[in-house]
Amino acid sequence: MPQDSLNFKLEIFDGPLDLLLTLINKQKINIYDIPIAEILEQYLQYMELAQIYNAELSSEFIVMACELLYIKSRMLLPQEDDEEDPREDLVKSLLEYSEVKATAAYLATRAEKYLKRYYPTPQEPVVKIEVLEYDAALLWKAFRDMRTALKEERERKKKEDVQKIFSVKVAPVESKVVFVLRRLVKSLPLGNAVSFEAMIAEQGTKSDRVATFLAILELVQTGRIHFHRSSRDYIISLNPGKKERASV
Repeated sequence: MPQDSLNFKLEIFDGPLDLLLTLINKQKINIYDIPIAEILEQYLQYMELAQIYNAELSSEFIVMACELLYIKSRMLLPQEDDEEDPREDLVKSLLEYSEVKATAAYLATRAEKYLKRYYPTPQEPVVKIEVLEYDAALLWKAFRDMRTALKEERERKKKEDVQKIFSVKVAPVESKVVFVLRRLVKSLPLGNAVSFEAMIAEQGTKSDRVATFLAILELVQTGRIHFHRSSRDYIISLNPGKKERASV
């Protein structure tokens, strides 16, 4: 081997990246600007020494040697200005491996530092159970009081719900009876009929709509108006047998 070649002591490396990182650190090479030809030569020297000393090399070392040869061949070719650096993927792999190796070394020192520290075995806490004595009569009275209070609360809630349902003020049905008859009388020139949806839509509030609906039911029951289904709506008209005055 040439005298200026790298002097190996045939160290055992975890893999090709470990070997490459060692070569770069020993030669103080900028990892972002790796001289592939120089590194490749030293890499092959290590593999040759390993064969001389019958050291086992995994297939990963051979794959890395092929990759370095490929990168070297690409760098010998003319490159465009916007072409990616052939060494970029190799640099990324080396940086990631360097971080992992540094983290592993830090954890190893921490493990060595705290390995011989022992902690006392935690003792089970002593639990003291005190059995209190209760008066059975007092417990039964408290249970009945709780049941009574729960029943009263349910009744109160039920009353509140009923009050909320019937607390809505409905407009006077009598006034809506007059409104419906007048609305039908005004429609006499157009056929003496009005759709149910149109009549309800004319009411402004919910109370007025409810009262109008009740008024229609009352007029149908007394026979003063009748209705029939038409498509998706109901058509309301005056009963021909009941003549309403226009001044209703």
